[in-house]
Amino acid sequence: MTARLLRIKDWESLAKKADFEPGKMAALCPISLRQLERYFTKEFHKTPGGWVKELKCRLAQEMIARGFTTKAVAVELKFANESHFCHEFKKVYGVAPQTFAPIYGLPHAPFNHASPATTGGCRTDRLPTTHDVAFKQ
Repeated sequence: MTARLLRIKDWESLAKKADFEPGKMAALCPISLRQLERYFTKEFHKTPGGWVKELKCRLAQEMIARGFTTKAVAVELKFANESHFCHEFKKVYGVAPQTFAPIYGLPHAPFNHASPATTGGCRTDRLPTTHDVAFKQ
């Protein structure tokens, strides 16, 4: 089982091909879901489901930064709906997906650490990148 899985170099492509479902990923390997779970725990220190969730959120962040809407991202990355996507994204990054959206075509200007109260609820100069926002543990 391990030798077969060690030959897989592009887990991201496999996840996309499997519609981000661990059971389908296991079937494409071909191994049981339980074997995939043991492998992921050993190699990635997380479950296949947790790994897929983080992958989808990372891909979503990249898409949002390129100007995709949350609805388009939710559909493309196979989330149940837009609300489910926003909830899962916030659990991973600690902020809403639109925090990463470009403003008027000017993404990634210097970050303003002013409080939302002093800026009318908005940060006007830049939205945080993944470097500014740490993954929640």
